[in-house]
This record gives sequence, structure tokens and C-alpha cells, in this order.
Amino acid sequence: MRKQALPAAVCMDGFPRDPDFPQLETASDAGLMLQVFRQHLKAVSGKAYRIEECVPFRFRCRQSTSRCVLQYTLRVVDPSNGRRWEQWVTGVVYAAAGEAERLWRELRVADPRPEIPEQWLAFEPVDFIPDLQMLVQVFPYDRKLQNLRLVLGGPLHELEPLLLTGLEPSRWRTEQRTVEPMRYRTELGAALRYTLRVRDRLTGRGQTRRCYLKVYRNDRGAETFRLLQALTDKARAGESPYRVVRPIAYVPELRTLALEEARGAALQQILLHGGDWDAALRAVARAVAAFNQEGLALTERQALADQLADVNRAASLVQWACPELRAQVEALTAAVGDGLTNVPPAPIHRDLKADHIFVSGDWVCFIDLDSVVLGDPVRDPAHLVAHITARVGLDGLPADEARRAADVFVDEYFAHVPPGWRERFLLHCVGALIEVAGGIFKRQEPEWRDKVAAAVAAAHRAASGTL
Repeated sequence: MRKQALPAAVCMDGFPRDPDFPQLETASDAGLMLQVFRQHLKAVSGKAYRIEECVPFRFRCRQSTSRCVLQYTLRVVDPSNGRRWEQWVTGVVYAAAGEAERLWRELRVADPRPEIPEQWLAFEPVDFIPDLQMLVQVFPYDRKLQNLRLVLGGPLHELEPLLLTGLEPSRWRTEQRTVEPMRYRTELGAALRYTLRVRDRLTGRGQTRRCYLKVYRNDRGAETFRLLQALTDKARAGESPYRVVRPIAYVPELRTLALEEARGAALQQILLHGGDWDAALRAVARAVAAFNQEGLALTERQALADQLADVNRAASLVQWACPELRAQVEALTAAVGDGLTNVPPAPIHRDLKADHIFVSGDWVCFIDLDSVVLGDPVRDPAHLVAHITARVGLDGLPADEARRAADVFVDEYFAHVPPGWRERFLLHCVGALIEVAGGIFKRQEPEWRDKVAAAVAAAHRAASGTL
């Protein structure tokens, strides 16, 4: 479903004002929400936890017309033993009067507490804040991702034999299982790190085996599993200049995909740690070029109209967040719409950024391939360059170094693809940078207003013919 742009009346007001969601003025204020959560969240088992800080980390404002989904990280301490942890909490507000309270009453009757593992049950899993007309869900409870708490709840017997491949089962005993949440998007999915520590009964020697679990709301994980299997088999046959993270298994009843750890270092870390990263960027460029020219049997396609809808949605978010950029963003968005045309589709990753690429020498591995479709192949290099230029996750990389890194990647990429592709590259960069600016706002990154403005300035440079 195409993402809808914000209504013009909302954009003219400027974030956080929205006539349908007056709660946003409070909900977007970390200090106010700290007091709200301190007052309303109820600890279970008679505990008295202290919430020390509230950090907004992802806002999906009006992604549909009927509601806003607001994610926060709470930093919590247990005064009785000094234990500290980060607790994810989601607030959902609705345009329809009474909808949040209706859902809360319905969910409270079902009483989700017995289904949540004890070690994950710190606060009441679902609550309602009357003053904000806000439904609250406390991780790992998620009314649309109910398989999440099942995955967190115990050993995954289907996966453990696969993780212990190469070890004689009768000789090894499991000493410890650990599940660590790594990423979470309310109602959409989560990524967990699953670690097994085992010991040889005869020698006493220990080993650690680890994988990553992606928990899905729907059956998308099964499609990703099949794609990763096909690409892994091709790489084993020596037919591919790149790799993908190897799938271990897909557990349909849990809608969960198990994946090996990616080898090497994330491109993000390579760029941040300095040194000579030219070779890594050139290897990545060759791998991306190969992927974009791969003969994959894909059926799903993202047309130009879908891409423009994404850009327009991001543009409306940026105009709402930063009204002072409104005229500039409107002009840039119009240039993208007027300049791009339909082209023969090719495989695209569609979520290519520095933390989704791992490098070890000339060996390049892509992760997070859930969004792979047929589309304009130039979207991928533009997407990656936009993230590098805007320094998403790369705050420690100086701006001039980021631009140099982008130049190295671009020069190598276009040496390995048809020459005509470069003609539309900068225009794709304009659109990608607008999307990046919208993403910075949605993630509520520190100093997000300055970062959004910098991304829009980079888009303006790209529209003028330079990165």
C-alpha cells in the first residue's frame, strides 16, 4: 500500500501541531513524557522501579490517516538491586474519539500477562493514559506481533540442532541460552540475538554458537528465506561476486527467520574507524553493481509511481517537521517527479545502507533483504550514497570525508554498470536524500532538525549537479 502524504493543513501547522492529534505536543516532548510514564506505568509483582529517562526513538506520525505510533526508550533502574535496563514502550493515539480506550478495555479483558515470560514482565503490558487518549504497549507485548513474546519465552528446539551442526549431540550439553532484543518496530517486526553456550561432557571444552532471529508480523520471512537460500546456493557454486547472510531455518508457526551472523565488519564501522576505506568501498560498489544486474526470479515490482509516492510522503513529513524548508523541499520533489521516467526493472535491495553491508577483504555480504523487488536499479547506489552523504549512523565521520567516501563508491559502481545508468543517478540521489531526511525525523535522532536541514542541502547540491 502506498504511503500517503500528510494533509496540507497539517504541513502548514508544523510539527508537533496536528488538529486531529492534539496529544502530539505532549507526546513529542521527552521531558513531559518522562513524567507521564512515571505516573502511569504500573510495575508488576509489587516492584518499585525508577524511570530515569525517556528517549523518543521512532515516530510513525500519520503513516495511516487514523493514528500515530510513537516509540520510546525508557531507562529504568531497580533500586532494590541496582539493575538497570532499557525498556521499549509504545504509545498509540487515534483520530477517532474513544478508540484508544476501547482497545485498551478489550486487551485488558484478554489479560496478556500469563503469556509474557517472567524475565520480560517489568510493567503492566498494556495501559491507557486518559489525558492523552493513548494506548500504551510495553515490550514485548505487541497486539499485532503476538509471536514475539513466544519467541522470547523459551528454547527454540527446532533451531538448536541446526546451530550445533558439526557437534556430536550426545556429548554436548546446553549451559545457557540468551535472547537479546536488538531492534524493534512496533507491529512490524523485531530482531533478536540468540546465543547458546554449550560444553563438551567429556573434555569440558566450551563453545558459543550464535544466530539472529527476525520476527515478522506476516509471512514475509518465508519469502526472504527462499530468496536467501537461492542466493546462498548460487554463491556456493561460485557464481556470485557477493554473498548474503546465510539462512538457517524459517519457523512458520512463530513467523521467525533464523540467520547466521554476517562475516566481517559493517561498512558503517569501517567508515567510522577511519584508515584506508577505499578498498572496502570499491568492493562494495562492485558487489552492488553485480546484485543490480543479477538475473533473479522476482515477481514483486516497485513501479516509478510507488517510488514517487515514497518521496512525496517523506517530503510532506520534512515540510511538517521543518516548515522553513517547505519551498525548497517542494521544488526538489517536483524536480524528481518531472525528471524520472520508467526504465526496465532490475533487482534492487531497496534498503541499502552502511549497516546492511559487511566487508571482509574483497568479500561483501548483504543483510536485511526483506525489501528486495524489481525496480530502477539506480535506486540502490543513490540510497546508499544518500545515507553516507547525510551521515546516517555516521556522526563521527566528518562531512568532507563522507563526501569523499561517496565519490569513491560512485566512481567504482558506474565503472561496472551500463553507462546510461549514470544519467539519472543524481536525480535519484535527490529523492533518496529527501527520504533520508524524513527518516531522520521519524527516528527522532539527536539534533534531528539540523540533520534534516543538512540532508535537504545535500539534495539541493545533487539537483545542481554535484554531491
